[in-house]
Amino acid sequence: MKVFREAAREGLEEQAKKMKATSSKKFQKPTLGQNVRIKIPDIYRAKMDPRSIIAVITDIKDDELYELATKLGKLKALYTRNQFTLWKENLLSIEEVGTEEISVREVVNKFPLVGGQGFRKCNRSKKCTTKMCLCKSANLLCNSQCHNSQLCCNK
Repeated sequence: MKVFREAAREGLEEQAKKMKATSSKKFQKPTLGQNVRIKIPDIYRAKMDPRSIIAVITDIKDDELYELATKLGKLKALYTRNQFTLWKENLLSIEEVGTEEISVREVVNKFPLVGGQGFRKCNRSKKCTTKMCLCKSANLLCNSQCHNSQLCCNK
């Protein structure tokens, strides 16, 4: 039984080496300061939010993990080569990036279009004429999720 486990482990290690070699042939090796495009997962963005963000490579760790940063700050996670695509133009330099650590979700929430995933609803039982209404205080119109069929002056 122990012989089979050892043979299986060796086979998995050999397969991992082959996969790593194939991956390094498929993906061009990025350099420090090069711009990359990161796809934003659907769970982090609203429909109007951008599908990707531009970042710059600020550090390379162990020849396989890349530290990326945007204008808003350094991304908390380390990325492997298959998680981003290289960008042809350098729109962002290492000197332009922020110093604070930030997650991809926080970067998306700071975009001016929508402000990230989610929506507001006020749950008011009145007509929403005052700033007590969450929607009105945020200068938004009430939507169908707010009151169901009740009357509202902020639609």
